[in-house]
Amino acid sequence: MNKYFNKDSFICSSCDKKQKLQSLVISLVLIVLFIFASFTFFNAVYAITDSLGAVVSGSIDVAIKEITRSFPIVMSMFMSIWGVLLAHGLFRNVNEERRNKSIKKNAITLLVFAGVNLLFIIIGLAIGKFRSLVEGSPSPLYPLDSILFSLVYVALGIFGLVYLKKLQDKIPYVVPSRGPIVTKARGLYCTFMSFWLLVVLFSFSCFWLGLFIYDFRHEYFFYGFAFLLVCFVNVVFLGSWEFYYNELKEENKKAFLLPIAIAALICSAISIVLYMVGLGTNMDAPSNGGFGILPVAFAASVNIATLIIVFTPLIVSVVALIKALVYRKKANKE
Repeated sequence: MNKYFNKDSFICSSCDKKQKLQSLVISLVLIVLFIFASFTFFNAVYAITDSLGAVVSGSIDVAIKEITRSFPIVMSMFMSIWGVLLAHGLFRNVNEERRNKSIKKNAITLLVFAGVNLLFIIIGLAIGKFRSLVEGSPSPLYPLDSILFSLVYVALGIFGLVYLKKLQDKIPYVVPSRGPIVTKARGLYCTFMSFWLLVVLFSFSCFWLGLFIYDFRHEYFFYGFAFLLVCFVNVVFLGSWEFYYNELKEENKKAFLLPIAIAALICSAISIVLYMVGLGTNMDAPSNGGFGILPVAFAASVNIATLIIVFTPLIVSVVALIKALVYRKKANKE
């Protein structure tokens, strides 16, 4: 067991103090931006859900009004996600060309989203879409808080471009590579990773918000516990992938993946069984106990979102297991 956590198994084992500190700072920034992205994603999905609810009820005018007023909330989601991608471009320092391309692309995209959001709010205030700079709903400072949020990400985008220029001027970036970028079936890989990221963003916000807004009365308690456990497993799996597996040296990745995949498969299976048992104790729990988390996801007839969250850890575990078996087969042939 010690070899899985031995410092010599990780990329940073050969780094000096400056390199380790820089890697730590970028990791912390990435985590903070992830938390922002999680809650803005949750808010955006909630706003879109309200608009879809108005469409289903036949109130198209209300739906248009709702989505127009919630546009800054949706844009905040895009800004937050691209902020994560910008920081991740520094975190996954593969080579100079890819790093610079990633920083430039994501910084410019981030500035576009933030600029569009600021322009939309200014125009909205001018034409009366927003009654004042502080309407007080859906948040106490809305839409002022959205303006401030946009300015933060404008600063982040500008920082990315300025830092890129310094990199291009040969100021060294000392954080080591986190492994090669996937080239085979890259489109499928990126689609899967993007889907996984969105599921984990929603799971993280569901877990923390669920602690406060889920109905944990006796008849819903076990289901609520099981669902939050599944959300937590989703977050742990992504965190383990990013901050453990991708930190391993390349030879250790191939050697350690099979036991890691088996452990993940066992954990995901246990969480699914507990969820199904919790669901069996009260079939009304998703729609009644969890309604406050996201109405459309927990509606009795539309439970797709919860099923996606529940089974994603299993899908990730199976993919990791297949990859590990392929590694093992290639190693045996060699």
